[in-house]
Amino acid sequence: MKYDFNVIPDRSQCGSSKWNAVPGASVDKVPLSTADMEFPVAPEIAQELKRLIDTTVLGYTGPTKEYFDAVCGWMKRRHGYEVDPSHIILTPGVVNALALLVESATKPGENVIIMNPVYYPFDLAVLAKGRNIVYNPLKLNGDRYEIDFDDLEKKAARPDCTALLFCNPHNPVGRVWTKEELERVVDICARNNVFIIDDEIHNDLIMPGYKHTVMAALSDKARQICAVCTAPSKTFNLAGLQCSNIIVDNDEIRAKMQINNLCNMNMHLNIFAYTACQAAYNKGEEWLGQLIEVVRSNADYIKDFLAENIPEAKVYPLEGTYLLWVDFSGLGMTHPELEDMMKNEAGLYLDEGYIFGDGGRGFERFNLACSPVTIERSMARLKKAVDSRRAKWAAEGKPCHTTLKKGDAVEGFVYDTPSETGLKLADAKKPTIIVFSRYYTCSVCQAMMSRLKAAYPTLSAAGFDLKVVLQSTRESLLAAEAEKAFPFELICDPDCRLYDRYNVFEADSAAAMIAGDPMINQLGVEGIKNLIGSMFTGGGSKPEGRQRQLPALFVVSPDCKVLHAHYAKTMSDFPDMAEVLKNLK
Repeated sequence: MKYDFNVIPDRSQCGSSKWNAVPGASVDKVPLSTADMEFPVAPEIAQELKRLIDTTVLGYTGPTKEYFDAVCGWMKRRHGYEVDPSHIILTPGVVNALALLVESATKPGENVIIMNPVYYPFDLAVLAKGRNIVYNPLKLNGDRYEIDFDDLEKKAARPDCTALLFCNPHNPVGRVWTKEELERVVDICARNNVFIIDDEIHNDLIMPGYKHTVMAALSDKARQICAVCTAPSKTFNLAGLQCSNIIVDNDEIRAKMQINNLCNMNMHLNIFAYTACQAAYNKGEEWLGQLIEVVRSNADYIKDFLAENIPEAKVYPLEGTYLLWVDFSGLGMTHPELEDMMKNEAGLYLDEGYIFGDGGRGFERFNLACSPVTIERSMARLKKAVDSRRAKWAAEGKPCHTTLKKGDAVEGFVYDTPSETGLKLADAKKPTIIVFSRYYTCSVCQAMMSRLKAAYPTLSAAGFDLKVVLQSTRESLLAAEAEKAFPFELICDPDCRLYDRYNVFEADSAAAMIAGDPMINQLGVEGIKNLIGSMFTGGGSKPEGRQRQLPALFVVSPDCKVLHAHYAKTMSDFPDMAEVLKNLK
């Protein structure tokens, strides 16, 4: 049967979370962000759902033997993976399962290893359960991402690292890990008693020429230390039906997960999920085969288009998933500038690379599961936007942005205080410590400024001046009489001009802002939940400045040379002032 992958469904009035997030989304401007497809459901699945409506009472329903036969048959047929149906735990989604498995395989306060850049809910699944994150960043070797096995070995050997959240195929970089790579991961984790939570939600979406291996299928040893997270949702675009099959062969972990699943009130799936999954696995292979060809063709189109029109962009090989990873850092923009151009000039709503971790800054993730016409229109808008930026740079010059490091000259530091304007750092008569904080009404900022106030006499006696940059207006600081409260100079930068000039960025996500933060680790599970909630809601009031702003500290000599630079990774990542002074001697 020949399926139609050229149709462009209008989802603007359907409650689509992806479309609703985009102002003016339409069939002419389709979002290429969230990983769900812009295709109608496969007709074989639609027919079975219609039959269900016509013939079945829609009451509380559990899985049947036929359902488990379909899941097990698919895994054996497509992946050579023999599954015991009694080892399958049903959950409403893989993300839900990741959190349940973190809870089941680790204890509060223990560490979970994550290979970043990676699917951003990984961080939240760890933090929400009161566990800590230890990153094992992927390595770039030419145009290929690889696992840093030496670093993994060191971190897995730590007794406080008890689980690994693994992504196979890897989202967003598109790698399909080889059998040899998977065997090394299993060997390291088995020797160090690290349980592997293996997210394989994209394992059916493998490009021609590549072969996927289910990690647990490698050996009996692998089966005992792996939980394999699968679902038909990405493969057949059934995410809205919320159906995942989590395969856990380890009896102890499976029992814990079943209890945690029940404690989270996950009794059973919705009735449509069973029928859709069963139909997909029994009747969907031909549709899937044609879909993969469309995805591959779309990837090739983008690669060729960018090579011809935007050669500064680097496209990473797509081995698996329908998500293309592209590096635009060659254009010379910061990642906030890149996002601004994509959304406001190109009308392209992608998943920005930074949400997958700071290793993704300057990257974009393109959803390829859409009509070729959508890809062509998107690339045309992108070319027009880049051409416009190039013309603007040619006429006006590129905006000045620099990440400061020791020895750099600090240029263009002109600032306002609540009571004066147009001051220059170049006029300073002695070494200056410059602290970039958040905004005056922020409790974290207030705590930092209180510590700086206490340290100020020591800093002053050592011959240093101190200035604190805030995203507050002159008017608000004057009203608060802030200058009277602190002995050091307060700099007003409500437009974040200085923050942007010196690349004092926001955290890439709410989770990244607190991941590994020593202050946050003391809050406990409930404290972390409350903090994350306040980040998403704004705490009930509109903040003065950027909600995810991270601090920074620079020590600058009278001739405006950087003596010390510290860019924070988390919200309370701030150097000890005594240590800073000691290192400057």
